[in-house]
Amino acid sequence: LRDDALTESVSCCCDSVDVRDQQTPSSGGLSGGRDLSHTLTRRWIEAQSHLDILVYDQTVPDETFGQHQALDQIFEYHRVPYALDDYVGLTPGTREPHGEWPKRRPDLIVLADVTGVYLDERNEPDEFGGRAVGDVIWPSQAENVQQWVDAGTPAYGEFSLMVEPTPGPAGAILEDVFGVHSTGWRIRMFDDLTLVSPGVRNLGTDPWPYTGRGLVAVSGPAGGRDQGRDLVVLTEEQLSGFVIRIVGGPPGSTGGDARFDGWVEVVQPDVGTEIDAVFELPVNDEGQRMLALMGVPTRFAALVRTERTIYFAGDGLRDETPFRLRKLKGGATFARLITGDEFQFLYQVLEPSFGWLLDRIPESDEPVAVDAAGN
Repeated sequence: LRDDALTESVSCCCDSVDVRDQQTPSSGGLSGGRDLSHTLTRRWIEAQSHLDILVYDQTVPDETFGQHQALDQIFEYHRVPYALDDYVGLTPGTREPHGEWPKRRPDLIVLADVTGVYLDERNEPDEFGGRAVGDVIWPSQAENVQQWVDAGTPAYGEFSLMVEPTPGPAGAILEDVFGVHSTGWRIRMFDDLTLVSPGVRNLGTDPWPYTGRGLVAVSGPAGGRDQGRDLVVLTEEQLSGFVIRIVGGPPGSTGGDARFDGWVEVVQPDVGTEIDAVFELPVNDEGQRMLALMGVPTRFAALVRTERTIYFAGDGLRDETPFRLRKLKGGATFARLITGDEFQFLYQVLEPSFGWLLDRIPESDEPVAVDAAGN
């Protein structure tokens, strides 16, 4: 995560959205399991056909270490054939480049992590450190994604995809692809404010005065605009609770609400997009006033869907659940009981999101080559 986002007033339209009024409970998602008679599911299970998948991940999973294991579990649940060769990004530990950008249109695009690893002045990992390790999505690659989506490839993106280190022109293209615009504000709850990253603490007063539980909101340049950074810290006196909630879910989800423990970002969805879920911040009147002074809403889009894309405005693929997802009748209910509320968003939001995307892969689709330069 980087504190690279736009310092501006955020008049987010999502405060008036009540996703709970829009959700229709269904038997889809992990809560009920997808229909095994579905054509794509049957093709994967019976024919074991190969899918060309592009997973862009600057913390690539390997045999010894890796984030975003939730993606591994979701793919396993849906019987999606994939391998480490599907990943393009940075290998943890060695921090060496991994994989190559595809020269043919993939069947599915997953942009899981564009921020990669950041180091502080001591060369130690710091999510708000000043030095990036790894590559970025370049404008020519963002144009590939746009062309591939326009040609029929479904795509998933999440959290801080459009801000630094992504170059401004590439971020603008990806905003058009996913139908969202980044405001630059990132928010997270902390059980102990003394554990906030030094990169964030450096934006505040010295010494850092905050202890106990609290909420941190940080902003910085976004959309290629060079602006300053802002910091808002709410302590227990300004909070009504200590958990950010996500309310709603995509088609095939049972909806409801769940806790979310990672970083979230404030995005503004384009007109015509579907807002399937929203984040709600646990603030009281005083906390709401403090955020409003900086233009930060307390209720904003979490899951934004277009005809072929889904954007999740949180660091959702970061962890795996303690219980491996299995496509067995009743397995999801058991998993939910085992893992508890901490991982509910995986069943409520992420798994049905990928189910929706997988349903949109054209069945008889031959990948097409990009231009001779590999763009």
